[in-house]
Amino acid sequence: MRFLSKSLCLLICLSTAACVTPKEARYGVQDDQLAKVPARIAVLPCRLWPQDARYVGLDKTQIGDAEIQALCQQVDSYVLKGFEGQPYMRGLSPRVVKALLEKNPQEAQLSQLDQLWFQTGQTCEACKHPASYYREAIALRPDWRTWLSQLSRSAKNSDAVLMPMILQLKSQGLDDRGLAYAQRRAAIVLLLIDSNNGSLIWMGGREGETRRPLAHYQVSPALEAFAPWDELWGQLFVQDLWREFPGRQN
Repeated sequence: MRFLSKSLCLLICLSTAACVTPKEARYGVQDDQLAKVPARIAVLPCRLWPQDARYVGLDKTQIGDAEIQALCQQVDSYVLKGFEGQPYMRGLSPRVVKALLEKNPQEAQLSQLDQLWFQTGQTCEACKHPASYYREAIALRPDWRTWLSQLSRSAKNSDAVLMPMILQLKSQGLDDRGLAYAQRRAAIVLLLIDSNNGSLIWMGGREGETRRPLAHYQVSPALEAFAPWDELWGQLFVQDLWREFPGRQN
């Protein structure tokens, strides 16, 4: 009887999405995409990861729009420089992609991303990484695949989309076991997605942190208490961010 009960529980668990363990998430080229080198990549403008599309360990970003825009400008500039001198990395810049989309107002628009990446009831309780969340909660959805197909047609039939996103951006006071700091943290991710079927081809990501000691803990330290943003950017934009990018020559 005990054996039958355990078997029944296992069957129920396997039929429930919350019990499914996502495939191991990793940065770099994905295991099922080792031979793929996109012929043309539509590079989207940097944006904040949709705040309702949550996975385990991802906190909401609570900082001003000006700081988010400043980091996105750094991300966009870095990504474009990454295509320079790379004969097998052919991309359409964010500016070109936006201009092409504006010519096709009925096609996929960047403003639709938030609603596409989150729907009521959508969850992935076992996802602990942006790659696992994308694969389990986003990639297989028909409306997302339709959006990618429309984007591809508008962007000169690009066969892949590169999506740079801010995962986290914080500027706050920190009490670390009795020691007070003015802390800044940032994390970014680059997703290279097959526009034909929604598969994740490659993912790059970096995170960084700066701390300056405070005399005592404060929730919101004065601006001059923090390390300059440039010090944090220097931790994000390194060569390793492009590791294993398809077709890239280092």
